[in-house]
Parts: sequence; C-alpha cells; structure tokens
Amino acid sequence: MFPKGVSAYVDLMQNLIPGMKDGTVRTAINTGCGVASWGGDLLDRGILTVSLAPRDNHEPQVQFALEWAIPAILGIISTQRLPFPSNSFDMAHCSRCLIPWMEFGGLYLLEINRILRPGGFWVLSGPLVNYQNRWRGWNTTVEEQKSDYDGLQKLLTSMCFKLYNKKDDIAVWQKTSNSSCYNRLAIPDAYPPKCDDSLEPDSAWYTPLRPCVVVPDPKLKKIGLKSVPKWPERLHIARERMSQIHRGSASAFKHDDSKWKVRAKHYKKVLPVLGTDKIRNVMDMNTVYRGFAAALIDDLLWVMNVVSSYGANTLAVVYDRGFIGTYHDWCEAFSTYPRTYDLLHLDGLFTAEGHRCDMKFVLSEMDRILRPNGYVMMRESSYFIDAIATIAKGMRWGVSQRRHRVQHRERETIGLPKEALVSVEQEFAVKSEGRHTLHVQQNCRIEV
Repeated sequence: MFPKGVSAYVDLMQNLIPGMKDGTVRTAINTGCGVASWGGDLLDRGILTVSLAPRDNHEPQVQFALEWAIPAILGIISTQRLPFPSNSFDMAHCSRCLIPWMEFGGLYLLEINRILRPGGFWVLSGPLVNYQNRWRGWNTTVEEQKSDYDGLQKLLTSMCFKLYNKKDDIAVWQKTSNSSCYNRLAIPDAYPPKCDDSLEPDSAWYTPLRPCVVVPDPKLKKIGLKSVPKWPERLHIARERMSQIHRGSASAFKHDDSKWKVRAKHYKKVLPVLGTDKIRNVMDMNTVYRGFAAALIDDLLWVMNVVSSYGANTLAVVYDRGFIGTYHDWCEAFSTYPRTYDLLHLDGLFTAEGHRCDMKFVLSEMDRILRPNGYVMMRESSYFIDAIATIAKGMRWGVSQRRHRVQHRERETIGLPKEALVSVEQEFAVKSEGRHTLHVQQNCRIEV
C-alpha cells in the first residue's frame, strides 16, 4: 500500500493529522501490520506503535518486525478483547489489513473504539477509501464499493466518530470527546447500544468482545487527546487515572520516577552494554508506572511494558505517560516468537506471582523469547534468588549476582567452581526488606 515508500505515505498522513508532528500523537496501534514498516517509520518520528499481526499462512511478520527492532506482538481481533486498557491509544491504523470492519455489527470497530482515547484518530487506507478510482480489479462494481463505504461511514457516525480528513487513499476519523453524543446511545433500539456497567472497560484478559460502545468514564475529565500533555511533557506528569490505583498518588508517581533513575544508573554499571546498540528490544515483565523505561528514555531502545492480568491495573497510566505495553499472565506463554528480545527486566515478579506460576516454567519461557547472548536483569527477594540462580545455570545461563548493603556498604564475593564468579550485591530497604539484583547473561560464561 506504499507505492512511493512508507515515508511518503506517512508524510501525507502527517499533513492530514498535524498532531503527528507536534507530540500530540504519541502512541498508536497498527492492526494487520504486515512487516510493521509503518510502525518503524513512526518510531523514527517519535511515535511508539504496537504493531499487531496474527500467526497465519502469511510469513512470520511479527518476527521480521522484531528482528528489525520494531515493537510488535502476535495478536488478532477475533472473539476476545485485545490485551490493552480502554481509552489509551492516540491513533489506530489499518492499511489493507483485510479486517471485516462492518461484519458482526461492527464488532471489531467497537473494539478499536474501546482502546482509542477520546479525540484519538482511526486511519483507514486502501481501495475502499478511494473506491471511485480503485474499484477495478476487485471483482466488484463502483456501486457496491460506494455502498460499503457509505455503510462504514454510517457505522462510525453511530459510534460517535466524525470524518476528520481525507485525501487519495487515506481517510481519517476522530473519536468524539463530546459526551452528548454518547447520551444518544442510551435511547431504546439504538445501535450500537451503550455498554452497561456490568463489565469493566479495562478488563481485557480472556474477555469476550461485546456489540456495544464502551463510553469513557465521565469522572475522568482529562483522558482526551486534547487534555493530555504533548510529548515529552506527558512523560513525567501523573495523570488522573493514578487515583484509580490502590495507593496511587502524584507523590508515589514521583517517588517511582526518582527511584528508577538511581537504579538505571546502577544497572548500567552492572551491564555496560545497556544504553548501547547491543540492546534494542527490551521487556519490563512486571512494570508498575513504567519508571524503569522512563529512566532509559534517552537510550536507543524501546520497552514493552507488561502488567499482570491478576495485579493492579497500572497499564492505563503507562499509556498516559506516552509508552506502550500489554496485559499478560506469566503462567502462560507470551505472544511473541522465539529469540526476539535483547533484555528482560523483572522487579519482584516471582514474589508477586510465585504462588500461581511455577518458577521453572516462567524461566523457560524467558529463555524462549530471549535472544542468544541476551540479558536478564532481575530484582527479587532473597527467598527466590538462590533457586532462580540454580535454575538459570541449569539452562546454561551465565550468572552474575550482586549484593549491596546500602547502609553499611558491605560487599562480598562468592566463587562458583567451573562456572562463574558471582559478585553478590544486596540492597536493604528502610524496612530491612532484602532485595537483590541478579544479572543473568544467556549462553555466556563469565570469567574473571
């Protein structure tokens, strides 16, 4: 769909959506992404894109994207909600993605509506948009194509979208921020109807799609695109959805930010390649407010932030900050191909999920998605750290373990015969809760 190249295609799109140039649009999702060239071009322009594609009879497109260091995950709009919170993406895109948007009462468009924040943009490009000139060769007539386009426009209007701009093969619709439109959905026999309150809008893990419109919470006045600060100002601003999190507050947000700035500096001493071109694809396996990734914002890497489907729902805050992520249950495999991430980061994952998920299976899954000579940075309680190190060595990972006593600056070195020298550095918090940093390098023997 890019006869003049993806850069020319995005240039045209930026002319139609000026907010793509000034930091208004920061997060996007590309459904049916192909090899994610659109997301790759946007990455160079400061827009983070989740490129989504299924594993089907096409080539492994998501794997190609991740090999090129472009954010992507396996996924499909089918019978269940996508693993993202509501009102989160600034833009959604489909270029000849072959998704039947008008089938099943517009069920798939209703899911795009759920994850798109008020004021966000839905971009469709392809023959249907420019049917007057593109209908030939599609085993159809211009009248049929016009009927399909008019039907799509009618459906989007009923969902409170309006046509924002259109040129050549690209059409842009904008989700309304006006609550009066959503009030009309409550009229009897209206279609699509307004969703009732029985289902949480952010519930997105094995949650069936529903043929109704998820209406933005009227209590949240500042989740619309016009109300969100532009990038990069939004990076360090606590948004109003923080108040919906247990113990969430502006002070907790700032404390998390400052804490991870200190930790990131320490990580770079432990792992000197962090911040170089050796590490590009990074996953934070149990993020909270995305402080870890925010501390690495000046480095040439991107982070997939994962929030437990059984934990506190902080993923909306991650998107409000201008980053991307997904829900996941680490008792299951992650939706990606083998050998696709350069660095995995964990902070208390086994402490939080060890009662549900078998440690050896989680570590095996980490081994699957980690590239050869990839890295793991782990912070974990002393209850788990020795067992993790034992299993890691059994998987032929090299282990470097550091313990540092913050208050007394005590260090100790422990040698492991024939394997590695383990320098243990333990941190004690104010409440004397032991924390460790475990640096694991896969398939690499550490020698001193």
